[in-house]
Amino acid sequence: MEMDTLRRQLLHAYLDARKHKRNTVNQLEFERDLESNLLSLAYDLHERRYALRPSICFIHEKPVKREIVAAHFRDRVVHHLLYSWIYPLCDRSFIYDSYSCRVGKGTLFGIERAKKFIIAESRDFTRECFVLRLDVTGFFMAIRRDILYRQVVELLRCHRWEGIPDRGLCIYLLKKFIFANPLESAKYKSPPSAWDDLPRNKSLKYAAPDCGLPIGNLTSQLFGNVYMNPLDHFVKQNLKVRHYGRYVDDLLLVHHDKRFLLSAIERIRIFMKDRLFLTLNEKKTKLQSVEKGFDFLGAFALPYRTYPGRRIVANFKECLRRSASFENGQSRIVSYCGLLGHFDAFGMQRKLARTITPNHPNKHSYFLRKNRRIAPFTNCLQIHP
Repeated sequence: MEMDTLRRQLLHAYLDARKHKRNTVNQLEFERDLESNLLSLAYDLHERRYALRPSICFIHEKPVKREIVAAHFRDRVVHHLLYSWIYPLCDRSFIYDSYSCRVGKGTLFGIERAKKFIIAESRDFTRECFVLRLDVTGFFMAIRRDILYRQVVELLRCHRWEGIPDRGLCIYLLKKFIFANPLESAKYKSPPSAWDDLPRNKSLKYAAPDCGLPIGNLTSQLFGNVYMNPLDHFVKQNLKVRHYGRYVDDLLLVHHDKRFLLSAIERIRIFMKDRLFLTLNEKKTKLQSVEKGFDFLGAFALPYRTYPGRRIVANFKECLRRSASFENGQSRIVSYCGLLGHFDAFGMQRKLARTITPNHPNKHSYFLRKNRRIAPFTNCLQIHP
C-alpha cells in the first residue's frame, strides 16, 4: 500500500474519529499538529512499527455499572481505518436481524422488528405465542481471542479481501487489536474502590488468559458481532427459528410452540459452550407469553402497543429534575421527547410537558395531539417558557 493512499485514508479515519470528540484533550493534542501526527502514524503503519498508546480505564455508572477501557485518540484513528476496511465485508455475512453497531439499525430498529415478530407469529394476535429472551454471562470478557481472530480472517477470506487495499496491514492490525491487553499500560481515572462491587465477569482484570475485549472501542463492537455470527446462523438455519433477533448478547426468539422454545434453550446452550466457550445467564433466561408483555432493548411490548421501559422514564424524570428551566436542559429534554415519540406514550409526554410549561397546558397538548412531532412541541416550549 502506497504512503499517499495510506495518508489519505488516515485523514478520513481521523475525521470520523473526531466526531463528538472535538473537545477532548487527546483529540486537541492530535489536532494541534495534525499533519505531522498523520504522517508519523502513516509511517509507523507502513513500516509495521505501530504501537498502542496507553488506554484510559474507568468505571461508568449509568445505565448499568461497567468497566470502560477507552483507547487513546491516536489509536481510535486506526480503529476507524480498520473498521472502514472490514465492516462492509462483515456486514454482508451478518443476518438481517443483528442490530448492534450496524448502519441503519440499532435499538429502535430492533424494537420495531420485535413488534413485527409477535404480530406475525401470533397471526395478528389470533393465537398464543411465546417470547424467549436469552443473555450471555460476561460476554465481552469471555470472548476467546484466538477464536475471534480465526473467525474474522476466515470471514475476510471468504469475501476474497474485497476492498481491502493492504491485506498484510489488515492482518497486522487485527492481531494488534485482538490480542492486545490494554490494562498493562492503562491509566486509571476511577479509584480502586470503584471496582469493589463490580462483578468479576465484567472486568478485564479478572478475565481468563487470552480472553476478553475492552468495552469502549469501535472494533470491540464489530468483533462482538463477528463472534456471535455463527450462533445467529445456527439459530436461523439449524433450529429454523424464523423470528429471531440479537443485539450484542441479548437474544430474542418468538415462536407459537412453547415446547419448541424450551428445547431451543438447551441446543443454544450446548452450541455456545462447545463452539464459542460462552455460557447463558440463567437468571436472565425468560420464557413468557406475549400477552403478558416483555422487555426488549429498553421497551416494554404488549399486543398492539409498546411503552418505554422504566429506565428511560426514570432517566427522563431525572433530567427534568436537574434542569432548572427548559433552556438549561433543552437538548437533553428534546432528545428524550423525541425518543418517547417512538412509543405509545402520548399521555406520558403530555404529563411531563405540563411539568415544563404549567401555564400553557392546552397549547402544548394541542401541538402534541395535532402533529405527534417534536418540532412543534419544542417551539411551543420556547415560546411559552
